[in-house]
Amino acid sequence: MVHNATAPCFPVREAVSNGVLQGDNPLKFALPLLIIQTTVVLLVTRTMAWLFKPFRQPRVLAEIIGGVLLGPTGLGRSKTYLNALFPKSSLTLLDTIATVGLLFFLFMVGLELDLKEIRKSGKLAFLIAIAGIALPFMGGVGIASLIHETMSVGAKFAPLVVFMGVPISITAFPVLMRIMAEIKLLSTDLAKMVIPAAAINDVCAWILLAIGVAISGPSGSPVTPAYVLLWGAGFVLFMLFIVKRVMEKIADRVNGREDVSEICVCVTMMGVLLAAFSTDAIGIHPLFGAFVFGLIVPKEGHFAQMLIEKIEDFVTVLMLPLFFASSGLKTNLGTINSARTVGFLVLLVLNAAVGKILGTVMVALAIKLPVQEAFALGFLMNTKGLVELIVLNIGKDIGVFDDQTFAVLVLMCLLLMFFTTPAVKALYKPARAPVPYTHRKLEGVKKDQLRILACVHGTRSIPAILNLVEACKGASKKKPLKLFAVHMVELTERTSSMLTLSRSRKLDGKKHSGSVNGDNILVAFEAYGRIAKVPVRLLSIVSELDNMHYDVWNSAAEKRATIIIVPYSSHQKEDGTIEYVNPEFRAVNQRVMQNAPCSVGVLVDRGLWGEEQLMETTIPHKVAVLFFGGADDREALAFGLRLAEHPNVTLWVLRLVLNPEGSSGQLSHSAINIDEIPLDEEKLDEETLAFVKPFKVEGEETIKKGQSIYYEEHMYESPIDQSVLAIAKSGGFSLFLVGRGHNSKDIIGVLPTTTHHHVERQPESSDLGLVGDALASACSDLKASILVIKQHNSSNKLYE
Repeated sequence: MVHNATAPCFPVREAVSNGVLQGDNPLKFALPLLIIQTTVVLLVTRTMAWLFKPFRQPRVLAEIIGGVLLGPTGLGRSKTYLNALFPKSSLTLLDTIATVGLLFFLFMVGLELDLKEIRKSGKLAFLIAIAGIALPFMGGVGIASLIHETMSVGAKFAPLVVFMGVPISITAFPVLMRIMAEIKLLSTDLAKMVIPAAAINDVCAWILLAIGVAISGPSGSPVTPAYVLLWGAGFVLFMLFIVKRVMEKIADRVNGREDVSEICVCVTMMGVLLAAFSTDAIGIHPLFGAFVFGLIVPKEGHFAQMLIEKIEDFVTVLMLPLFFASSGLKTNLGTINSARTVGFLVLLVLNAAVGKILGTVMVALAIKLPVQEAFALGFLMNTKGLVELIVLNIGKDIGVFDDQTFAVLVLMCLLLMFFTTPAVKALYKPARAPVPYTHRKLEGVKKDQLRILACVHGTRSIPAILNLVEACKGASKKKPLKLFAVHMVELTERTSSMLTLSRSRKLDGKKHSGSVNGDNILVAFEAYGRIAKVPVRLLSIVSELDNMHYDVWNSAAEKRATIIIVPYSSHQKEDGTIEYVNPEFRAVNQRVMQNAPCSVGVLVDRGLWGEEQLMETTIPHKVAVLFFGGADDREALAFGLRLAEHPNVTLWVLRLVLNPEGSSGQLSHSAINIDEIPLDEEKLDEETLAFVKPFKVEGEETIKKGQSIYYEEHMYESPIDQSVLAIAKSGGFSLFLVGRGHNSKDIIGVLPTTTHHHVERQPESSDLGLVGDALASACSDLKASILVIKQHNSSNKLYE
């Protein structure tokens, strides 16, 4: 939107060339030049994002800096470079395509904000938002008056105040959500104040922006801005009361299906474009219309989530970097070349930071919030992001800012963005109160409620996990069971990740009832809870993979879980090959096991155990416990005894004892030396096995029909993998329960070459352990699933 009376005249470029061989230079034509521009922009912005990643800064900061480097501040110092890659005749096309990308980005920003949650946020969030806006905005009025007299010659004072006050006073909602997720604040009382206040802040920013654009129009009549605002208000009312109902009907049609139909996506995309056209025709920037349309799209169900998943990669990966380049080409930090300009920069930064923080802290202290939390609240509300840069670019396009003022304000936003994240992390580290509970393992627990925390990051492992839960339920109601279903989602810069993050905050701990906001994984657990009459609580963990284990630990401690079940990072396909879902989740499993507040089980799903649901079939399942000795094996046996209570489960306890003679007296290969087990551990093993030894079988003739527990003793020889696999393959089992590890004195060597695979992995560094690795490596030979269990270490003081 450019209101200059005279626009520079540049030759119109044809779309495509005839090719180099025909004598044409592709860079003189619109499409080839745009392709090269896009490639260069992606290369520079992604390189900056990679360089800034170790500093744990938002990716948007690195990409903005990359865009600035493409302009006259960096590479643009070379006129040859500018004339070749970014000639003035190409900038209109570049700006137009970048603006189209911004339309859909602002549509996604609107999708993140829930008007219902904003309305329910109460007076406190409203006071925090208004205080955070008012103080820096009033300070900006004074600075704007100084700049108007000294720097922005020709700009109207009222638009200058608005366009300078908005980036100073608003809060970047997406960046704020990600910071709070990184420092584990989303489940705190502080989040209940910050998040709705930031959402209110965002809405206020766009209202102020609409006012700023209306009053900056070229019309000399003072009545025209009033007409523009009245039409703008009418547009908002039309969207809220007419278009919203249409979108609700579309969402209702979609929410009962697995995918969004093509016509629904088409209608929504047309709605974004028409809303943008309407506000542009009214005299307000088209981005305002796209944002409002995003606000009125229903957030219930999975319609909004699916829309974002369909458009976000194209918009954020390809289109947004073009906006960073377009903005960077307008930014010349070299114009900040005088003491006066630097003084204005310092004044703006201080006003934005001190005014925002002070206004928020005053309200926080008035409601008796601790000083540390009050200042953390202030720093969080001072978070800056992409919306501020968008506002500044609109101001530059309509002539409110000159080059020098624009450069100062862009640098101010970059400085505030850079220091906000480390300041909040250094200032506020919430301490979690310890959650006291005693029964953190299965061994020795007979009457207490079994509380399972089942973690999943995909749908494939759900049937096997639900079978475990169903088997634990057994046929008797005397031993109660409670299930906590946790969906683990990697936290990224993606809008869909932010939307999941927002939903998980509202979902945390709710009982299964009604809609689960379209999360198919949690819907599966919800349906199971209703059918099986098992109490289910639904949780979502949205975190970076490096820190996800902390969230799992905290969830297990808060829910007083007896055991955590996590899926293995791979599964076996029908042809016997292994497919890795996300190998990085294997490291998450390993970290979860290290200091978990309860026992942990890693489920390797081969399909046989989860093929038929126990609650829907009478097909019997044979479950085997491979018992060598030690705490983990006792925990596996305790879990197996719980499974044996189900009428469709037969438990086989296979006691394995090393045969020194068969091993030629050598333990150079992997072996579990029972003779090395401490006497107190050996005593506990015998006491545990005393319950199952009466069910010992010594041949086919001793197997009794209708019996649910059988006990066998087997001698094994080194190498362990061949002996264990021979025993495992002979029984027709659908699930193996295995202890993860033993004392370091009991494990000698590393895993030798198996029949099909060469594995050289230390069991201490694996989430499966020695025996679990041997079973998991037998891909084509063994179809049974494997549950590797590690008993809670009572000496762990983390949660004591």
